[in-house]
Amino acid sequence: MDAIKVTKLTKCYKNKTMALNDLSLNVKQGEIFTLLGKNGAGKSSLINTLTTFLKPTSGDVRILGKDLRKEAAGIRKIIACVAQKVTIDTHLSLSENMIFQGRLYGMDSRTIKNRMERLIKSFRLEDYQTKKTAVYSGGILRRLDIAMSMISNPRILFLDEPTVGLDIESRMTLWELIRQIQTEYHTTVFLTTHYLEEADRLSDTVCIIKDGQELIQDTPEHLKKSIDTETPSLDDVFLALTKERSA
Repeated sequence: MDAIKVTKLTKCYKNKTMALNDLSLNVKQGEIFTLLGKNGAGKSSLINTLTTFLKPTSGDVRILGKDLRKEAAGIRKIIACVAQKVTIDTHLSLSENMIFQGRLYGMDSRTIKNRMERLIKSFRLEDYQTKKTAVYSGGILRRLDIAMSMISNPRILFLDEPTVGLDIESRMTLWELIRQIQTEYHTTVFLTTHYLEEADRLSDTVCIIKDGQELIQDTPEHLKKSIDTETPSLDDVFLALTKERSA
């Protein structure tokens, strides 16, 4: 069973804007799946649909076998989403934010404490537990934001452009943590980005989209081999596909 199976998904807004146009993709359980595309390609519309914030106009979506239209409440219990904008209460400490998040999921105090301790250690946040989050750097805030989403032990974690605005050092630290989420917590990661290097270095599978349609889905290695250059990159793949569809 796939973690996510999307078949001919369409999302048309009330103003007639077609955000997703007959899009299909498959995400395997346990992989890091990256949705790659420029701003306006439909990445946020797709992630908002998959996380039940938006209703699809047409098409079929299955999350770990559950029908998105009929079982949205059940899907929300097994996923977590980190949006582009940090959702941390800056008046609370790191620990207080994580406890609050656990309470929102209806978790008991012991479970919250155990999971919080493990996540703080895994995400190397020990030095920040009692400090007000208002003084944190952007990279630390993002690490806390992801740790908060992991407290419910989701089977699928959605990350919507998590490294936007971060310096290169913070970005690389976050890449390590995303891999750790996959390997240590056995969580499927669905990542959106417009950074080609990020997609290349992190992904088991990449899906390149444009104008709400998938251009191609494959491993980074296979995608790069499809381009006839000595040192191919995902940038070359993206440019080649864009030219091909524009021709």
